[in-house]
Amino acid sequence: MGKYLSAFLAIVIILTSIAFIRLSEFEISDYGQQRIISFKHHQDVLQGTLILPPNQISPPVVILVHGDGPQDRWSDNGYLPLVNYLVSQGIAVFSWDKPGVGASTGNWLAQNMPDRADEAAFALQILKEQPELKKSHIGYLGFSQAGWVIPKVTQLATPDFIILAGAAINWRNQGIYYTGQRLNSEGRSFADIEEAKKREAIIFDKQFTKGVAARPCASRCTRQDFERRNSLADATQDISKIHTPVFILMGKDDRNVNPDETIDVWSKTLPTETSRCIVLIPKTTHGLLRSTLFDYQLPSQWPIWKQGLFLLLGQYAYSPKVLNAISGWILTQQCKY
Repeated sequence: MGKYLSAFLAIVIILTSIAFIRLSEFEISDYGQQRIISFKHHQDVLQGTLILPPNQISPPVVILVHGDGPQDRWSDNGYLPLVNYLVSQGIAVFSWDKPGVGASTGNWLAQNMPDRADEAAFALQILKEQPELKKSHIGYLGFSQAGWVIPKVTQLATPDFIILAGAAINWRNQGIYYTGQRLNSEGRSFADIEEAKKREAIIFDKQFTKGVAARPCASRCTRQDFERRNSLADATQDISKIHTPVFILMGKDDRNVNPDETIDVWSKTLPTETSRCIVLIPKTTHGLLRSTLFDYQLPSQWPIWKQGLFLLLGQYAYSPKVLNAISGWILTQQCKY
């Protein structure tokens, strides 16, 4: 009996240790040196955190650009496994709370994509003024909605590299694709889905015109205002002007943004001389997670046990090779896919 008890206790200790290590990935690691940086953009005062890897002179820096929603600097700690991995590879990371979220003032719903691009360009300027980063290579890592933001940034600033995950191309197309994927997950028939997508396209074209999109908010901007003012967003023209090395990662099982459209537009539109790595990753979600485990449109749809699984997996929740490929592009601009 004692032998079995000892074996059981050993297993418990091992599993507890693994769980502790995984959960520590959702905390800002002591491995990095943290600094709060605040900057003013128009009327907003934005606060973020710069994490510097130890014992690194002029480390490369990646600036995180959020997707949709009221996201704080670490996206409710969901970014931290990625952030901690990058810092462990000698890469500094900077991210800030969206306007009106966390410690930042303002209202993110009052922003259009040019506003967000101007804000991101200003963040790059602020980092270049930091004494230990004056010789650093600095670029962007953006998610989803950042597909409209970061291409515009390149017309305002000179980043050394760009990485986009789940990058959207056209607001209208993205919304219709999202609807189709949602209905498919609900088990609707192909005919029903196609009819619903046609109806949505007709309604969109009637509701959103250039004049409607340009109209300012009546008072404090709402979600409806945000969608209206960004309804004509399309990244194609901005992509055609990019000369910064670009890494595009799209999950084959992306339920939010059509990966085939994104791959096609970037491949055909990016200037031929621009260095690029454009990859479609099998069994991978919009957020670059393993779709065999996290095949959902929104994290809010995860059952509790999936949330727990994500916490336990940490970095291993990401599709294999993704984190290594991202860090490799930041460090060398070489494609590791």
